Amino acid sequence: MRSSRTLIGAVVSAAWLGALTYLAFRDTGALAKMTPNEWGDFLAGSFAPLAFLWLVLGYLQQGDELRLSTEALRLQAEELRNSVQQQRELVEVSRLQVESEREALAFERKLREDLSEPKFSVVGSGGVFRGDGQSTYNISISNAGHDAAGFSARLQLLGGAWRDLMSYAIFSKGAAYSTSVVHPTPLEEGDSFLALRFTDGLGRSREKTYRVSRET
Repeated sequence: MRSSRTLIGAVVSAAWLGALTYLAFRDTGALAKMTPNEWGDFLAGSFAPLAFLWLVLGYLQQGDELRLSTEALRLQAEELRNSVQQQRELVEVSRLQVESEREALAFERKLREDLSEPKFSVVGSGGVFRGDGQSTYNISISNAGHDAAGFSARLQLLGGAWRDLMSYAIFSKGAAYSTSVVHPTPLEEGDSFLALRFTDGLGRSREKTYRVSRET
């Protein structure tokens, strides 16, 4: 577009100057008789159209350049918006990845804790009345989970003092131990508790307390 306008301007200017040259050499005597003031009017009238022509062409050219600049700015703004959107998507993907990794780590930690946890089962295996006002109650404790180190069991009957029942350096998985407790007959109603202390597979000191009740 710019080259076409320049070509048009050059052709029109050449034609105009050619016409002026033809008119000037057609009547050279009239030119020789003109005063300086008339020469000024002649030159102003001769070149004013050319000046106006190039002014209009320059104005049109500036309009084209302005439109091109506006389009370039629009494209840059669009590219910037796309870049921002891509950054948001990347941030969202990173957030989801971090969240997924966090959940995976939490699941792995929970699984590791579960696998390292001893799983005790406490069962009362009946009792025997001895005839001297005392009764013997049997208690069985088994472990279906991880090995427990430093295991000990204590019993508190009806708010009385704690009694040591058993103690083992290692309570292995699959092991079961039984013990008995002597208590005056009859066994009254009330809250009794069994406390188990041990160290799990992760080296954590743990304690579990069970409420003991009499079956009727």
